Amino acid sequence: MATPPRPPFATMPSAPKTPDQPCRQAVPAQHCAMVARTDVGRRRDNNEDAVTIHPSAQPWPIAVLADGMGGYNAGEVASAMAISLVSVALQSVTTEAPAANTPQARQELQQSLANALNLANAAILTAARETPGCRGMGTTIIAAALLPGLLMLAHLGDSRAYGWREGQLLRLTRDHTWLQEEIDAGRIQDHEARQSGLGHLLTQALGVTPDVTPDFNEWPLQPGDRILLCSDGLTDMLDDQAIAALFTQSSPLPVLLTSLLAAANEAGGNDNISAALIEIQASPPPAASTSLD
Repeated sequence: MATPPRPPFATMPSAPKTPDQPCRQAVPAQHCAMVARTDVGRRRDNNEDAVTIHPSAQPWPIAVLADGMGGYNAGEVASAMAISLVSVALQSVTTEAPAANTPQARQELQQSLANALNLANAAILTAARETPGCRGMGTTIIAAALLPGLLMLAHLGDSRAYGWREGQLLRLTRDHTWLQEEIDAGRIQDHEARQSGLGHLLTQALGVTPDVTPDFNEWPLQPGDRILLCSDGLTDMLDDQAIAALFTQSSPLPVLLTSLLAAANEAGGNDNISAALIEIQASPPPAASTSLD
């Protein structure tokens, strides 16, 4: 995957698919709204991306996005398994919904995210081994969960998270790719990486190895913040400057979501394109239907 210059980000050491129609739900307890959509793009016959949002989930509102890989329909199977297993695992935690962003609450959430990703990893490995046609399948994963005043992310692969605040777009995750390691080591420049065509050589993913070590990232939240989760079908077509230009328009979430996917398709739509958007609000959003035209 091509990797443009990245702004600073904070890193801690280490269900069914959403249909092609956007869906919107509100979370009174956490004062946020979410929308999500996946699009097949213009060059692919099937969609191996998957995304799901659960803004009313307990004990944490969550959004999960995955970009599958593998022959025939195997990538589609892996991504669907990932979002379903991770979201169910996170909603099965018996802890009480946290009333504040405390060290204990952060520790419990990070451990729950780690457990959920490891559960999904084991299940995908087993399915790949035992299911004809699924050998070699795997998937990226990015999971977002909200504590009061804090976003926590867990990810493997090159699906990304961005934060938008006061006119600034911040990349909140680091790609798990061979190219990113070359950039970090100073052996290749960012602009060269984007033109190399080698950006999809992943160094971490679900379903590839028995053990995974996800990155965990935190971002303190303020009212008005927006968060984008996306697959590389978006970021291969749009660089950070192009994404920021769409956020600058301050469109409602469903309009912004449509604009992001449309721009990626207009730029070529070479891959499946998926995105989830989260908006942090100072007060509960008005009631909304779960389907938006």
